[in-house]
Amino acid sequence: MVGLNKTADEDFIRGIEEYTKDYIPLNKDRLVLFAVDFLESNKIEPTFDKIVATAFRLFPKKFSLIGFPEYPDGRTIYYCVYNHCTLDNKWLVGNVQSGFKVTEKGKYFLDETKKILQGKIKISRTHKTIPKRKEATFIAELRRTIAFREYINDSTEKISKSDIFEALKAPMDSKELAQSHLEKYFEYAKRIGDSEVGKFLEFLKKELGGGKNA
Repeated sequence: MVGLNKTADEDFIRGIEEYTKDYIPLNKDRLVLFAVDFLESNKIEPTFDKIVATAFRLFPKKFSLIGFPEYPDGRTIYYCVYNHCTLDNKWLVGNVQSGFKVTEKGKYFLDETKKILQGKIKISRTHKTIPKRKEATFIAELRRTIAFREYINDSTEKISKSDIFEALKAPMDSKELAQSHLEKYFEYAKRIGDSEVGKFLEFLKKELGGGKNA
């Protein structure tokens, strides 16, 4: 029976390594669809918890929590699995309680996704997606920081080093972490089309690289 040996399933998932080819251009819904099929292909029942772990193990750069790259963003994966792939796209069937399966419609997009990952199909245009709650939430929090308020008030001279690190959710002795968070914010601002925050992040990038506040 599929998924009968729970311990063996979990050990298998823990051993999954990151997908080696470029997966960043693909949207999260397609990658979740791939993860469900990956489990099914290995005779593991795609329960929600196993999908979360598998999607994160395969595609950590797309499914990690901001500030905590070692942990999966379960909320984002939930929206991809249930709201988008199941309710909207009909690529999957099932629910959190019973688990999920790839539908006939989903198999078409799964095949297309595999070909994109293998480089057999080139993405020729930008695939716009509805901004996820995570992106909007973190950008909203960034807008409430002292550094951002001073920036939009043309008072950049008042922005201290501590203000910059506070805005980037990093301790002052960890410039590397601050820069990592900065890149995440750039990605989020781009996804939701917030050019004002994008310019603010360019300012922070310059300040982190040198100048009076570095």
